[in-house]
Amino acid sequence: MKEKELLKIVQDEVEKLCSLLEVESERKFSIEDGEEEVKYIKISFEGEDLGYMIGNKGRHLDSLQFILQIMLGRKLEDVDFRVFVDVGGYRKERDDKIVQMALEKADNARILGEAVELPPMKPSDRRIVHLALIKFKDIATESEGEGMDRHIVIKPVK
Repeated sequence: MKEKELLKIVQDEVEKLCSLLEVESERKFSIEDGEEEVKYIKISFEGEDLGYMIGNKGRHLDSLQFILQIMLGRKLEDVDFRVFVDVGGYRKERDDKIVQMALEKADNARILGEAVELPPMKPSDRRIVHLALIKFKDIATESEGEGMDRHIVIKPVK
């Protein structure tokens, strides 16, 4: 499927959802190629008074992203893709904070010479930490725990 066709389908589905939810905002769309032919569909909402779209600790934003993933999945059965939704730069700012925390904890692990545990995180946040630290050869990350207690342990490589 060509990128223009894909973008048109994404715009139509987002418009449908926004109409149903009575969301008035400016929307930006982009499609990027990821690893192994995965398309990253990025949808950004900008405007005033959109805090309700983010919700407490980003829960509404996560739900909105999940709904759009399902809606688009029905239209794009032959395309491997992931949807990323941001509202007012909230997700980008939050992701940047997670990366910063991961880098600081990695420094702590190096200095102390022992494993450092991060607080429990949802899967998407753990992925951000793993990707932020994968470039360092002297640090290893692994997820431990089950369910809501799943967290990352950052270990120095000796």
